[in-house]
Amino acid sequence: MRRRAAFTIVELMVAMVLLGALSAIAVPRYRTYKERAYVATLRTDLGHLRIAEESYLAEFQVYAADTTALDFRHSSEVRIALSSQDLMGGYTAVATHLRVPSVQCQTAMGREASPAESGAIYCGPVGGGAGTLPGVP
Repeated sequence: MRRRAAFTIVELMVAMVLLGALSAIAVPRYRTYKERAYVATLRTDLGHLRIAEESYLAEFQVYAADTTALDFRHSSEVRIALSSQDLMGGYTAVATHLRVPSVQCQTAMGREASPAESGAIYCGPVGGGAGTLPGVP
């Protein structure tokens, strides 16, 4: 009886097909998990911003107009835009992540938000109305 020293082409092809099938399942799930992690980063940064804004309000009796006046640092790839019609009345903050430009999170405090929504963080597609924001986990 003769011993084989190598794999046959059929065995190599079967192994390649199996690896291809496994990667076809794993890659989309990995992307979904990464996107969810980026959205979690947005939520965390907005939560920290809320704490910094409330601390600033307690000290100066107005909300800060930009994040540079706060003792606050956002994550490296997160961009936060603050807007307010009345700094004594509240603010609205919108955060986007450079790796997931199609999703944004927003929060509002004070008179800028209804009492039920004050401080709540909503995430959803960019450009979506208020009705679409709670859709993203």
